[in-house]
Amino acid sequence: MTTSERDIKTSSRGALYKRRHFPVIRFSRFIRATVAVAAATALMASASSAGAESRVPAPATSVSAVDARPNDGSGYWPDFSNTGYANTPANAGGLGLGAYPGSLTDYAANMSASKPLTLRYPDNSVISFKHFLALKVSIYGDNLTFVGCLFEGTDPNDNLIQIYSDNNIKFLYSTLKPNSYSMPPGNDGTVSSSHSKPGTPFDKSWQLATTMKEAVAVMDHNDIWGNAGLEMVTGFPDRPSTWTNNYIHDMADTSHNVYHHDGIGPQSEGNGGPMIVDHNTLASLGNTNALALQGDGVYDHISFTNNYVSGWGYAVSIGVTDNATNITVTGNIFSAELEQLYGFLYGNIWGGSARGSTWRDNLVQARTGDGNSAFSTADNGKYLWPDGESHTTDYTG
Repeated sequence: MTTSERDIKTSSRGALYKRRHFPVIRFSRFIRATVAVAAATALMASASSAGAESRVPAPATSVSAVDARPNDGSGYWPDFSNTGYANTPANAGGLGLGAYPGSLTDYAANMSASKPLTLRYPDNSVISFKHFLALKVSIYGDNLTFVGCLFEGTDPNDNLIQIYSDNNIKFLYSTLKPNSYSMPPGNDGTVSSSHSKPGTPFDKSWQLATTMKEAVAVMDHNDIWGNAGLEMVTGFPDRPSTWTNNYIHDMADTSHNVYHHDGIGPQSEGNGGPMIVDHNTLASLGNTNALALQGDGVYDHISFTNNYVSGWGYAVSIGVTDNATNITVTGNIFSAELEQLYGFLYGNIWGGSARGSTWRDNLVQARTGDGNSAFSTADNGKYLWPDGESHTTDYTG
């Protein structure tokens, strides 16, 4: 840990607010029975396969992962062309709904970014093509599915969405954004994320979407920006949290250390898993992590595969001590497109095969003019090892 990142993680006002004001439940009762872990492993494989099947098909003239970038017109990675409410296809999530109808229905008249909204739905409800504008949206009801919805508002240092669900919550093809902008400041739709600071100014931003109870989230094809993190339960042995095909980008207020800039940041105290993070774009300037598992408890059965990752402080954090088990990091593109403050893997902490973990086929993408000066075009297409260096051969430890 560098002094700079330690200061950010322990001293910034955003970090303190995040950890103290909305504490994530510590699951000390998390059971790692052999049968449960076996079930979780099977479920993770099934969900990962399902996520791959739900991806937007590559165009006829396809490109390889290492040659593609978000918003380059290829549609290979999650970006503005294939995520969010306006890109909802027919039968999204296998629910039999139609495609995006061309407009959204306001949830209520006289909605305002200065007033909260409270949503109460019967368990197992499907909510589609709704517009929610609020200071904060509080959601009550279990096993709810939001499809093709827009959540927007302004609530600096607080939640845009607070989720009071006991077991499950799903967001499919939905957009979470600040209400003051239609596009992220500095992102004209040709880059993965703005290459310049500050992004959305602090006073126009929102900070988090948070599960306030034990609901496990399924997040697929969502467009999320103008914020500082997503703090949701990591998962349980029989039901992993699942993040597939999401476009998470353009964090807010990146010129300052008020915010803890995390992409996916569940269960930051540790003792979590399983979790599937597959085929997402996680790109932004910022001071902490795209995958922000920042606790000293044990993270177990975390799968981080086939993602486009660029920017951040340390791009990926899988705990702050060497105790994580059964971690899979494979097939990712670690791009030098955006400036990066420190490195790709926090602390170079990697337990390897001795802890049941696998790091394979992770490639560096580097082009002329990229913001991360630690890599050059000579590194493009090489394998990235946990030590943060590029190599001509793959890691085998």
